[in-house]
Amino acid sequence: MQTTLRQYQRELSRCRQRFESINLQKEQGYLVKFTTFSANMENIMPGIPREQHERLFRELLLQQVFTTFDQEFLSAGELVQLRGGYRQAMRPGRPHIYCTYHLGSYRLLTSLLYRKGIDCVLLVGSQAHHQQGGSMQAHIDALRQQRGLTNSFRIVEAGNPAAVMTILRELRAGKSLIVYVDGSPETAPTENEADKYMLVHFGNRKLLTRKGVGFISHAAGVPIVPVISYRQANLSNVLHCLDPIRPDSSIDRETYSRQTMQQLYDSFWAYLNQYPGQWEGWNYIHSFLEPVKDKPAKLNALPIRPAFNQERYSLCDLEDAPVLFDRRFYETYEISTDLRDLLLDLDSVDSIEDTLGVELFTELVDLEIIC
Repeated sequence: MQTTLRQYQRELSRCRQRFESINLQKEQGYLVKFTTFSANMENIMPGIPREQHERLFRELLLQQVFTTFDQEFLSAGELVQLRGGYRQAMRPGRPHIYCTYHLGSYRLLTSLLYRKGIDCVLLVGSQAHHQQGGSMQAHIDALRQQRGLTNSFRIVEAGNPAAVMTILRELRAGKSLIVYVDGSPETAPTENEADKYMLVHFGNRKLLTRKGVGFISHAAGVPIVPVISYRQANLSNVLHCLDPIRPDSSIDRETYSRQTMQQLYDSFWAYLNQYPGQWEGWNYIHSFLEPVKDKPAKLNALPIRPAFNQERYSLCDLEDAPVLFDRRFYETYEISTDLRDLLLDLDSVDSIEDTLGVELFTELVDLEIIC
């Protein structure tokens, strides 16, 4: 085990060195991706100063490199530290619904459950299936060959119309489900799917989350086991099994689902506060946020000393064209290079209104780009 641990640590060190040799600022789309990450963090977890956002974004990018390596390094699962009620929760023979999140090296949960002889059904979005399904299946096949395992493994796409019936059938056959509670970009709500989602409190905002997990648990009579994955400062991985959530037949399905989903997000919130730089969801969670309904009313008075509103807006280059990114409403406005340069140097302009013209100046004030 010590030999495996030393090899693992050496490989992670190489991963870090390669990552740190990259000039991220020159990577295509870096600024747009970072700005989205930063806006999400600020809207949901405003207690983290904006000055820390880029450090945390880089930490996340490195964490994603480590996560990919962990799936390729077959022995990484042997080094995972298990905490909480894992002995009962990871015992083969009885089905469970393992609810986890895109935190830490999150793919290790599937690997570990399969190693323990548990028949697994992994629920993922279509994009995740397309991008990661092949590598996950290859990982499982390698485990089968290495350890002589005969338990089953199956991937089900969340967007498949037959997904719920398939999952219920598998649970009733004694197999366990693995699901990512925090969703993925392709599972974000659309206008014609409102009945499939419910609102939960999450930090400083509310977000829309699918009802399915609670409904399936209640319908199948199968307990939910929340599992938190995170990486410690010494780079070791931890999987923490929290207390199971058992379906209560005396509570109607809608109420149970609502209570369960809120509990799952509350449990996650405590760990996200400890490891904010390890959550992949910062890159896409805006697609699940409850929309901000009312935009501010137009101002009656124009500002005496106009300034660029950097609290609300960020300047980015999208495919070499400057855009303004509204951090509150997640909207973008394509602007000219002249306007970008002006916004960055308003103090040097004697009369901004004369320079821009009354109509454009008023529009920028109404949108609170200038305040």
